[in-house]
Amino acid sequence: MTDRSGRIPSHPQIPPQVPQTSPRRTMLMSPAMVVIGGLLAFFTVVFSVVVLPIETYTPPPSDNWLPISDEAHAGRQVFLANGCVYCHSGFSRPQDVFEGLYYLYPRASEPGDFHGTAQSPNVLGTARTGPDLSHEGGQHPDTWHVAHYANPRNTTPVSIMPSFSYLSQDDRDALIAYNQSRGGKDGMLRQAAVRMGNQLMRLNMNMDVTADAALADLLDELRASGSYNADGMPSDRSPSGLPWKAVWMINSFGRGYWLMPDPLDVTQQNLIRGRAIFLSRCSGCHGVEGDGAGTAARSFMIPPFDFTQEGLPGMPMTSSGMFYHRILTAGPGTAMENFGTRLSVEDIWRVVLFLRTIPNGGLTEPLPTVDMYEPWTPPPPLQAYVESHPIGAALTDGGDRSDPFMNAARWVAPGMATGDEIMIGGAIPMTLDRLADLIRAEYMNLVDAAYADAEARGDDLPDLDTLHSTERLVFHAP
Repeated sequence: MTDRSGRIPSHPQIPPQVPQTSPRRTMLMSPAMVVIGGLLAFFTVVFSVVVLPIETYTPPPSDNWLPISDEAHAGRQVFLANGCVYCHSGFSRPQDVFEGLYYLYPRASEPGDFHGTAQSPNVLGTARTGPDLSHEGGQHPDTWHVAHYANPRNTTPVSIMPSFSYLSQDDRDALIAYNQSRGGKDGMLRQAAVRMGNQLMRLNMNMDVTADAALADLLDELRASGSYNADGMPSDRSPSGLPWKAVWMINSFGRGYWLMPDPLDVTQQNLIRGRAIFLSRCSGCHGVEGDGAGTAARSFMIPPFDFTQEGLPGMPMTSSGMFYHRILTAGPGTAMENFGTRLSVEDIWRVVLFLRTIPNGGLTEPLPTVDMYEPWTPPPPLQAYVESHPIGAALTDGGDRSDPFMNAARWVAPGMATGDEIMIGGAIPMTLDRLADLIRAEYMNLVDAAYADAEARGDDLPDLDTLHSTERLVFHAP
């Protein structure tokens, strides 16, 4: 039958015997099957990604690997328990190194850097909200970490890290030991150099020092040979007329910076920029008034520099170049850290300009002005010292530049040449060779102590002679 227009046949009527409803549908998978299947898929992934690699992939230790001490091992548990891995990664990628971030990432991580059960499960992390910590060892002295954990704004006023002041002293010290152990041999060498520099700086300032074994052995040797000047004082004059205390401090700067002037013009724009950087980067240690009484200062063995003291423009170690060198490369033996990877060259020089306004109200007045700036005048004893210690002598003295311990010594005392001898605190004759030997002994003592702890724990270890090898050891300055 067609409709009246004869165009389209009408739909045939459904026979009455055909059911008018669909049959009841049932699930192909039961709830039990969904749960079992989901759990099976989950545990298959966990087994493949977590269990299988841990049980089957055991790379040999890298040339840079070292075991960790018992205290560092306990600190690793504190690190994990407090979620530090959520914000701090624990590995450096090749691109981190190739992009020029040398001081933060001196080498790309290798599988063998995480050898052994003490490093498992790994703490590689997935984010870098905070800096990577795979090379943290020796980047700061222990006292810097004390102030940092109490309140990160103590050391880095712009930090977003939460305070960990609730940690017990034992947990805090263990956490510090763990972070100081990171970086393998390179990190341990850096830590040995920082420790030795800190002890020598305190001795030079006539502070009480409980010497580490390496330094204690040297002092015994010097006393036995009659080379130790028992009556020497930091205020004793050197042949140039400078006190011995100042001589050692000056030699913690490179010679090329001793008399270097600031290349920027003294303008209010530069001074205002320098003040803003000082308040955001430096005030945690040096104080909002620049008097060295920042919130972190109470934790440090060596107090931060006081820029408000009288006579600043005529002090031997306060030239613009020396200020620049300290901000750029850190302070060997102090809690000062380098800002060469965080500030531009121009901004560092702007901070140097601003520092010279602090005694005249640069921080207490609403804004620093050009008339507050007071230039530096080198004192005659420094001029005499510079003339007797020319810049080129430290660069062409023929010392071994491939020896990692000598390179570490040159970082602690970059102004010294091979033939120089400086009386630390007026009492201890120090040369570059002697300083390199001290750092070597300190390094070996740290390695031996960590090895003994790991051996007692039953860790899988190579022989000690392998760990003592310095074939590929490189000193990467903080």
